[in-house]
Amino acid sequence: MRLNDIQEKFRDLMLDDPAALESVPDDFAAVFAEGDIALAERLKVYRSNIVGGISDNFFKTFPLLEKLVGEDFLKQMIRAFVLAHPPSAGCLNAYGEGFPDFVRAYEPAQGLPYLPDMAALELAINRAYYAPDDAALNPQDLAALSETTLGERILRLRTSAVLISSPFALDALRKFCLEPEGLPPPIQKPTFLMVYRPLLAVETLALAEDEYSFLLDLSDGAPLAEAAGRVFDNFARFDLQNFMQKHLALETFRAFSVFAENA
Repeated sequence: MRLNDIQEKFRDLMLDDPAALESVPDDFAAVFAEGDIALAERLKVYRSNIVGGISDNFFKTFPLLEKLVGEDFLKQMIRAFVLAHPPSAGCLNAYGEGFPDFVRAYEPAQGLPYLPDMAALELAINRAYYAPDDAALNPQDLAALSETTLGERILRLRTSAVLISSPFALDALRKFCLEPEGLPPPIQKPTFLMVYRPLLAVETLALAEDEYSFLLDLSDGAPLAEAAGRVFDNFARFDLQNFMQKHLALETFRAFSVFAENA
């Protein structure tokens, strides 16, 4: 077997059904020297170490979930996810995109309906932390545009920004996990959040529903005037001027690219 074939087969065996280790293909088995310990048993040790390493690394992403469900429960859930959805890339910083949906379907977590959204929040915090650096939009760049050009502009959110909505009080639950004093907060409360990294630290910002709706439309690529028209249709009292002042000060938007009109 060629080296890349051996590497691919080894990867597949490490992250496949454990039963696959009992019937290793002959051409792959021939690569390994015989020893006192059967090949299947040796591969099981490798597999345990690899799955354990991935699981331990992923576990560190979820300190809030650990506070909510405990270390043992979270480790079992994460190990089940890793086995069902192994990484497809060597870098694990962006691993776990499907984890909230997995948690939603995970039978032992069915009594904790807020858990998938808390998982999504922690993944957003992790994504924001590792997001590439970018520059914030300069208010003077907007002021230099004509009214027509401004309306046609697409305002891009910062690379680190993630918008999250939930019927549960994620921000209150997060605060309780970080400062576990007193009684747990009421769980049922519609919540709208933006997670982003304006400078070095990741921040979580609570949003009003109209504010969230407008940002979501902009993040989907709608031109400014088009997004403004929709938000006014749905929220007649939306204050566009206050919104722009607030989010330019927060540095929510990415600088215009000198190479592409709507970057």
